[in-house]
Amino acid sequence: MKSPDQVNSYESTIKKTDFGILTTLVSEAGVSAHGSISFGDKTLSANYVYNKRGTYKLVYTIIDTDGNAENFAEDDGILPTLFLSPAQENYVSFVPYHPDKELEISVPVFNRENIELPKGNRPFTGRFIGVTQQFSIFHEADIWSETKPDKMLSIEFKNDEIKKKHNIKIDLPRNNKIVINNSEIHLLANDKKGWLHRQIDELGNVIRERLISPNKEWFWEVLSLSFDENSYILCEEEGKISVEVIAPDLHCTTKAIADNGDEFFNTWQPVKIAENTVVIQFNGEFGNGWFTIKNDELLELFYSKNEKGYRNILTNEMLPTDRQDLIISSINKTEENRYAVIFYLSDEQKTKNKELLILNRSIK
Repeated sequence: MKSPDQVNSYESTIKKTDFGILTTLVSEAGVSAHGSISFGDKTLSANYVYNKRGTYKLVYTIIDTDGNAENFAEDDGILPTLFLSPAQENYVSFVPYHPDKELEISVPVFNRENIELPKGNRPFTGRFIGVTQQFSIFHEADIWSETKPDKMLSIEFKNDEIKKKHNIKIDLPRNNKIVINNSEIHLLANDKKGWLHRQIDELGNVIRERLISPNKEWFWEVLSLSFDENSYILCEEEGKISVEVIAPDLHCTTKAIADNGDEFFNTWQPVKIAENTVVIQFNGEFGNGWFTIKNDELLELFYSKNEKGYRNILTNEMLPTDRQDLIISSINKTEENRYAVIFYLSDEQKTKNKELLILNRSIK
């Protein structure tokens, strides 16, 4: 199978700021972002890059921590989902063109010369969560249904190659948050009597579970989850952000960490950048942003409300971008305590976005 070809898809500029290195990629006719992931100590992003005829190519962009970018175009493919194998090799699932069928294949992003085109499967629309010793794990929850159970895709590897894909329905309750710690898959969901914490295997079988009676009625994200150590759960009510700390004996304490002033509309899966340290993306009525937490300590909180850029609410420092309508596409780890944020321009201007901005930042 053919590997992607190196291409020149953007004009690139690099700017050093007090907050990190900011790379701007400008395409000729348009670009839309479709996720990013760690690529060793770099960033790998997947984007549709348009030409003046209105068609596009799926392009992978590698950005190093100095802001330099390389681009590689897929010959034929849409709907990419980037993920890692248990050996930490970068893979992608995408749908090649077919006149009659929409089937998804999963292959290494690079170095495909010795791989035959695999058989396609029905596309899985969930998110990549992480890996266990032999599986890459994906999860999907149907937010519009009150009855449909969550789905999990477990891609099994053997000898560093995909052996089999397992499609699993997770037992109720639904709408779980899922995290992988030390190759253990943990779920947390609201139950009628509290929060249900379950550990499952790669095929969805429950290994152990417990019912938690927290101080908060509901939660946004799981920062960490364990039966044997403290668990940390992100909560927010009316702009007041807190962490629910759950001890192994089920004793719960609430740690207030910030008052953002505005409610969350959405949060995204936490990105682990170091031991006990995660970065979380959010949006609300008046803007979007991200924050970094170590256990129950808030390290930084960036918010775009009323700003041309992002202000760190904790220090009042400003990350200027000269643009008021930036949206965060994705966040990924690069090195230990370092991460990248990929931004694009809001399409409210009714013109196709032509720019991506990538901030490489470190936590001191």
